[in-house]
Amino acid sequence: MGNCNNKVEPETIVLDWKSTNNTYKYHWWPMYESHVNDCNNNLYSKDNGLDKYDTLFGTNSLKYQYKHYRINTLSLRKDKDWAGFCHNASILSSLYPYPKRNVIVKHKEREIEFNLLDIETLMIMASNNSVRENMSLCFGSRNNNNLKQNRDEPSPSNFLYMLNIICNNNTPFIMDIDNKNPVWNYAFDSVMIYECYSCPLKHDIPNKDSIIYYNFKIFSTGYPHANQDLWAYISTQYNANNEIISQSEKWLSDIHPDFLWQKYPLNKPWNGKCKLNPEIDARIVYYIYKESISNSKSRKISIY
Repeated sequence: MGNCNNKVEPETIVLDWKSTNNTYKYHWWPMYESHVNDCNNNLYSKDNGLDKYDTLFGTNSLKYQYKHYRINTLSLRKDKDWAGFCHNASILSSLYPYPKRNVIVKHKEREIEFNLLDIETLMIMASNNSVRENMSLCFGSRNNNNLKQNRDEPSPSNFLYMLNIICNNNTPFIMDIDNKNPVWNYAFDSVMIYECYSCPLKHDIPNKDSIIYYNFKIFSTGYPHANQDLWAYISTQYNANNEIISQSEKWLSDIHPDFLWQKYPLNKPWNGKCKLNPEIDARIVYYIYKESISNSKSRKISIY
């Protein structure tokens, strides 16, 4: 068993990238109902943004959410502890600043105030309407069966290649940080990658002519607890003519990302029924959100 010294040798910066805008924290809204009417966790709970929307517009979004997205305590679903809306929260995190102020919405003769969490719940529903259709980047594949060969994908060299491509854009990207069966998506806004000649992790050192370590540091302003500090190596053997005979690579970090993806904002009002919940009009959500982040003195809008 070989062990590199804890002191890392001088490194070369391979990639230094930061997006033009930061990521923002949106809740992942689990589907599992651990407590009845938990407005801070379940989108189908009473008195939340969907419930207020229904009261104002005479719709049934809360019933639709309860019917289609609730996981009850007796469920045998294997994903019940992690199934939720992290996919949608990550889209918003990467593209849209979090709501800034409460908004009073008037419809006909009625007025209801939506607080920040209420507005967030509506935005989760409208998130798939808030991006450009048929435009996305996606690298890697989702591991659904926990097979060893799938957990090793993407390889370190492919992961490096993916990051070099996706970081050519100036907007944050999204990444599943867990290469096992659960999916934990978070949006990231900064990347540093170093080439090193030593690393601090214990591992078997391959008997090759050349070994280079890669330290991937990936940061999220909105989700700092999801920041990544990953290690891998690429080992190469050469012949007398300095030609590559063989090459191997390995992740030294037990957990590493599974796949990366990126969406692009729709820079105009969102349209149509929300794809996650057709009882909600995406255009109405758009105008509520825009009022929440606006600099106008008024914090009231009328929807006709």
